[in-house]
Amino acid sequence: MFLTACILTLVFTSCSDDDDNGNAGGPVPTTFLTVTVDGVEKSFSNVQGRWVDGGNFLEINATNDGIEWVSFTVMSETTRVPAGNYTLDDGSAFTILALYTAGSGASQNYAATRGTLAPEDAFALQINQISNTNAEGTFSGVLASVEGETTLGTVTLTNGAFSTSIGPN
Repeated sequence: MFLTACILTLVFTSCSDDDDNGNAGGPVPTTFLTVTVDGVEKSFSNVQGRWVDGGNFLEINATNDGIEWVSFTVMSETTRVPAGNYTLDDGSAFTILALYTAGSGASQNYAATRGTLAPEDAFALQINQISNTNAEGTFSGVLASVEGETTLGTVTLTNGAFSTSIGPN
């Protein structure tokens, strides 16, 4: 009797009704952002995407425990952001803003955007897949820290890759 009770307990408690983690049989979503910053590989564990302005802006933010942040936004005044290639000075109707912040306390901020005075800044974004709920792609660039017309320093981002869910704003 005791052995039967133990076996029944194991049978009913060892299996879950929800083996797909609430994903209705679909693939388990993977959220990540990895990038090489000035030759050092980095992995950002907290990645979030969101639609802003009805989908005309796509914003991706990532941090690794609040020590460093990577953020980029693709913006349009007229249309939703689709999959494709985006660069700072491609002449398209889409504007890009890329940011990298390092350090806690006194932070170092670097940026790249269209029309800056820093000739060093550059950013390329490839959105390979995008939907209402997720996006994935690759990126690279040179972001600059500026004060007025003076470039104080740059940071080079290479081998960037991301995959994230996208929420509404």
